[in-house]
Amino acid sequence: YLTDAPGDVLSAVVTIDRIYLQADSNDASGRIILREEDVTTDLLTLVDSTQALIEGVEIPAGRYGQLRFVISGAYIVVEGEGGTTQIYASSPSYAALPAGAVVTGTLQMPSFAQSGLKVTLPNDALVVADDGTVSLVVDFDVAESFGRLAGGSGMWVMSPVLRGALPSTTP
Repeated sequence: YLTDAPGDVLSAVVTIDRIYLQADSNDASGRIILREEDVTTDLLTLVDSTQALIEGVEIPAGRYGQLRFVISGAYIVVEGEGGTTQIYASSPSYAALPAGAVVTGTLQMPSFAQSGLKVTLPNDALVVADDGTVSLVVDFDVAESFGRLAGGSGMWVMSPVLRGALPSTTP
């Protein structure tokens, strides 16, 4: 499940291309692909709610040290001077931009489309038992994840803060 804490950004849209777990060993055989179908979502619609991203996937028993979200594109809308809005996008041709959108500047996403965003897991790992079902809520904190780059460059940098938590009940 994906959720979001409230923040000052008016809109934060991301396209997640792949989600995977990485076993404690870092070799490629320890990677379990959980989702490869693109999903685009506005994180601000997830304040006080969740969106199921993965359901019914069988995960081999074991200890997984990393959960990663591979993000191919994103944009944010922020309030500008005099109540206007400004859009910062990973690319001016990002497919999820609203029709007719004018991109003000760049939203930097260093290596998120390659290695993905690492989710901080509870107790630094997710342990999957042979006969268990695991639910994990991932909080993508918009307020902590986007900030203007220093130096007046006109760019925003995406430094996502994602935290995983085991819910007391499934949302």
